[in-house]
Amino acid sequence: MKWLGYPIYRLLLAYVIGLLIAMYLQITIDIALIVLSTSFLILCFSIFFSRTNTVFKALFSFSVIFFLIALGVLNMVSKRPINQSHHFSNHTIHGKEQMITFQLTDQLNPNAYNDRFYAHINEIDGKNVTGKVLVLFKKSDSVEYKIGHRLTVYDDISQASDERNPGDFNYKEYLALIDVHGQIYVDDDHILNVYVGENKSWIIALRNQLMNSLETSGLQDKPLGIIQALILGQRNNVESSVTQSFRDAGVIHILALSGLHVGIILLILCWFTNWLKVVKNGRWLQSAVIIILLWIFALITGMSPSIMRAVTMFSFIAIGMNVNRKTSIFHSLALSAFLLLLINPKLLFHVGFQLSYTAVIAIVLIQPILYNLIQPRWKVIDYFWKIGTVTIAAQIGVAPLSLFYFHQFPGLFLLGNMLLLPVLPLIIGLSILLLASLWSGIPSYWLVEILNLSLDWIVTIIEKISSQDQFIIKGIHLDLIELILIYILMISSALFFYRSVRKSRRERVLIKEPGYNLHIAIISIICFTGFQSFKKLKTVDSKVVVMHQASGSVISISNREEVLLLVDYHAMDSIRSMAALDRIKSSSLHRNKIITIDSLSNKVKFNDTEVVVLDESGVILKSAETPILLLSHSPKIHLDKIITALRPQIIIADGSNYRTYVNRWRLTSEKRNIEFLSTYEEGAINLYRLEAHKQN
Repeated sequence: MKWLGYPIYRLLLAYVIGLLIAMYLQITIDIALIVLSTSFLILCFSIFFSRTNTVFKALFSFSVIFFLIALGVLNMVSKRPINQSHHFSNHTIHGKEQMITFQLTDQLNPNAYNDRFYAHINEIDGKNVTGKVLVLFKKSDSVEYKIGHRLTVYDDISQASDERNPGDFNYKEYLALIDVHGQIYVDDDHILNVYVGENKSWIIALRNQLMNSLETSGLQDKPLGIIQALILGQRNNVESSVTQSFRDAGVIHILALSGLHVGIILLILCWFTNWLKVVKNGRWLQSAVIIILLWIFALITGMSPSIMRAVTMFSFIAIGMNVNRKTSIFHSLALSAFLLLLINPKLLFHVGFQLSYTAVIAIVLIQPILYNLIQPRWKVIDYFWKIGTVTIAAQIGVAPLSLFYFHQFPGLFLLGNMLLLPVLPLIIGLSILLLASLWSGIPSYWLVEILNLSLDWIVTIIEKISSQDQFIIKGIHLDLIELILIYILMISSALFFYRSVRKSRRERVLIKEPGYNLHIAIISIICFTGFQSFKKLKTVDSKVVVMHQASGSVISISNREEVLLLVDYHAMDSIRSMAALDRIKSSSLHRNKIITIDSLSNKVKFNDTEVVVLDESGVILKSAETPILLLSHSPKIHLDKIITALRPQIIIADGSNYRTYVNRWRLTSEKRNIEFLSTYEEGAINLYRLEAHKQN
């Protein structure tokens, strides 16, 4: 495809390379500025001579690429908090309570214990600062805060948990990617002042008015939550059971306001504004009207990152649709991605950004291949065939990413999407009509009844689909190298077949000579197979690991093929202990191995080393040698006497202990010159490595 040689793709690739370099290499902002300045000077110098000299033409091309790489590096590096003098992280002291003033900006779905918000920090100890944090309020405090409230608290800003066990979700890293660099657990008695001012933004006032209108319209709880999620981007009122059912059925993207909904709204707006094409410059006028309405919609929904990304992407697509060029859609995608990454370079590493663009590219590239394989003559069948091929193409595109990040794949995704996607434009259209009717005061009881009935039916169907657990494929893990090889295979295969499949009654497939795309696909298959074999053949050392587990203790003993998990979950109820055990099993230490589970005793021995476990019972087992002492479930002990009695070589405190106890034990161990480790700070602790270190 010759259009892949357009400059925008090379420039975007160079800029992305710069972002990757800055993300994974420790480059200072001074070096980034020097490199950017140098590349800019070379670029300016080569411009003057590139028209007359072939060498300078090559230098010009090289300098443009080099400049884009340097720009990507600088843009990413400049976003680091350490390079922002007014960022709050440069004015906080770890573990120290300070006077903090912040304003709530976004409300998240609550968890079992806390109501959660994102907030902008305004002041720390009277100093004006910037930055974003996660704020958590205890549900037991029974306080109701809303977006826009400004609070002053006397508290500390802590860090979110990182990857405590191998393969765990790194919440700290996730928050950093969305520029959230800390969290505040707010106790009610630490709140000094709450300012509830009138919100002067007409957008937020309009959104609140629409939310209140929906709540008093007569909609039932489940339809109300779904409509608020579909149209206003507010998922807080969607019941957790409904969310889980949509996730298990493979249609969670229906509830997450993103590119799918913006694309449907774009088509609705195109249909309503088609009459503009008859006037002079009507196509450009139509594009302008659509883009303005899309951005108003984005503002009303709160301008979340997913909506901003989707509206930007479809704004360029709206222009491309009216250019009447086959390749405009790809150019629009590249331009929108370039613009978004210039504004926020961290978007490249957001899962939502990757899924959105992958899905759209797959639809544009793979859907025509699938659709042209069959040519239905009946319009109804053709309509459903189009929806089916769009769904399959999108799922093909996002499946590797889904497996890489979420390790599961809904087997009934096609059934769920085939049932929902045909009626989704109607649901969105009726919901928009309901909002317009409520806002203008027009009677809308008939719309409420239709939406209650249809959405109840949809939820019931989705719950039936999600209950088929045997069709949910779980526990699939891909390495980054495997992910890259899969996408190389998919893209090269799609490019090979893109011109081969023809919409013709005589000939469905046009046979082509093998080209470089086919050769790349074959090479990627060979490399993928070789990498799989390498993973199976590589030597895996035996490991004895103390895992991090809140309210529990786990020791993992593993070799190449088997794992023995010694667990103590007596402080948990059955539901929580099952969830905790599933999380431990999913650790990268235990994948593709036979797992055996046993209870954790007070003494564990491996090689010539003993681990003595001291729990809340306070019972101490004597050891014939200097053991490793594992403190579990916050035992009330005099550690100094324990050290004298057992003479441990190392003391370990796992996640079942209170942090205050851990801090006190650390001080005692330091006084007695005993090495002290905590899974709160160290994460999972490999005892074999400790043993080898001691021997050396």
